[in-house]
Amino acid sequence: MALSGTAAAVSPSSRRDALITGDAVLLDLRTASFATRIVSAVIDGVLQLALLIGGILSIAWFADRAALDDGFLAAGVLLASVLAYVGYPVLSELLLRGRSVGRLVMGTRVVRDDGGPVHVRQSVLRAVMAMFEIWSTTGAVALVCSVIDRRSRRIGDLLAGTMVIQERMRTHPPQRIEVPLSLRDWAQAADVGRLPLPLLQDIRAFLPRAGQINAESRHQLSRDLLRRTLPHVAPAPPPGTPPEEFLAAVLAERSRRDEMRLRRAQERQQELAAEVRAVPFSA
Repeated sequence: MALSGTAAAVSPSSRRDALITGDAVLLDLRTASFATRIVSAVIDGVLQLALLIGGILSIAWFADRAALDDGFLAAGVLLASVLAYVGYPVLSELLLRGRSVGRLVMGTRVVRDDGGPVHVRQSVLRAVMAMFEIWSTTGAVALVCSVIDRRSRRIGDLLAGTMVIQERMRTHPPQRIEVPLSLRDWAQAADVGRLPLPLLQDIRAFLPRAGQINAESRHQLSRDLLRRTLPHVAPAPPPGTPPEEFLAAVLAERSRRDEMRLRRAQERQQELAAEVRAVPFSA
């Protein structure tokens, strides 16, 4: 759908929740997707089951050799279960700073809601809740909660105040976006304000891969980015402008102006440095 001549209002639901620390610092962090967390959980689950089975077999062998009664065997099985289901995730997050073997493979990490490292009590709470929402229900409870929550958090994350972020992401070669020919006159005369960081990241992520997105999803994403961008631009582009061309023009023109501003600042600093060196100093 083409643009209209008037600016659209920003929909609250279209804003992506930014991660802001207590010092009002915006963190450039991306929460891990549900699919990524599933793969990580499967890897860690296999290791936990291996630890549990190995521990039970070792305890059973020792109990048989030492002729221990069933009470000692039951206590040993309980200890092995606690070490596998609680000890492994807690020790992994403490020693690997929020990671586990599965998260190392998938490039994710557990952090607090403010972006800081997790505490012991948070790791313990997450591990205990995992026994209920993952192991006891075959992951059904965690699945429902992660799908509903906008940050793909399960109940353990909600209670502990944590979330899983994506640390390692595939990088694409930088592509310089140019202002479309039909919008060059408008872009040079338009007042293009500075875009919020989350919006800027979304536009940069959308434009290079727009051709690979499903047509319906591509249309919805472009319209959503359009609604979020229009309040930062005046006047609105000519009627009939495709949303993707408008986004490309705004991004390219904003980048060009930022580059010019930085270049002028560097030139001014060089001039001041040259004047300082030329000033004679008396002893």
